[in-house]
Amino acid sequence: MKRGLASWGLYLGVALVGAQLLRAIGDSSDPAEKVCAQNLHRAGIAVLMYIQDYDEIFPLAYERETPSGRWLWNEPAPMPSDWRDASSRRGQSVWVNTLTPYMRTAHWNLYCPATLPAKVAGVDYMTRVKSPVGVSYTYNGYLHEYRLGLVERPESLPVIWEGLGREHLIGFAVANPYLRCDRTDKLCLYTPCTDPSTTYPRGEVRLPRQSVWIHRNGMFFVMLDGKLVSRRLGARLAPYSTDPAIDPFDQYDANGVPAVARTNACGHLTLFAPR
Repeated sequence: MKRGLASWGLYLGVALVGAQLLRAIGDSSDPAEKVCAQNLHRAGIAVLMYIQDYDEIFPLAYERETPSGRWLWNEPAPMPSDWRDASSRRGQSVWVNTLTPYMRTAHWNLYCPATLPAKVAGVDYMTRVKSPVGVSYTYNGYLHEYRLGLVERPESLPVIWEGLGREHLIGFAVANPYLRCDRTDKLCLYTPCTDPSTTYPRGEVRLPRQSVWIHRNGMFFVMLDGKLVSRRLGARLAPYSTDPAIDPFDQYDANGVPAVARTNACGHLTLFAPR
């Protein structure tokens, strides 16, 4: 069932006409920074439009192998879904493909031009029916099928961000952070951490393999209220720690690559937790 949400029309209006940071970046001399900001801003608007249409439920971060089979929680989703096989339905239901109808182009710009290309191990890139699309932006995997009404602070919750650092995957997209949904007898739905021995699902984090210093001011995030935010990650190098209220990672090397993620006892990255 689909329906519109009047309350989120306001957020959508803010996303469309607010964007002070986006305008400021437009005056920047760095064209890659401007393109990335525009891409992420559009992605944020697409998420707001999607949840208006789908009963306040967020897009899938992962899909099931079969309707009742295992969740592909730790596998990247192909983008587009049929680039290796014209009849493939793999990845069609995952965020990166379901947001496409809400974008201005057939395949919206999914990677920042300041990032470096990387292939997914074990994939035959020679056998394909169309060109794969590079993806450097990542989806907050805790929002997988999550209900909007359960989110406590939409203004501070990242939805899509540059979670791979200065890298984009050729033909695939991932969520970061994400949920370890390795059981078929339980719901794949974010649950706040109470008892680490019983809380399900636990969390997982992909540490960037390339620097988080993508732009002059660090990295871009799109929050649930539609605002584009820039954060200076890796402000202090190991053995010193960065600010846990801003940076999801820590113990950076001289190239801006983190060694650890700041998770709680359940493996959840607290800065991305919806509640």
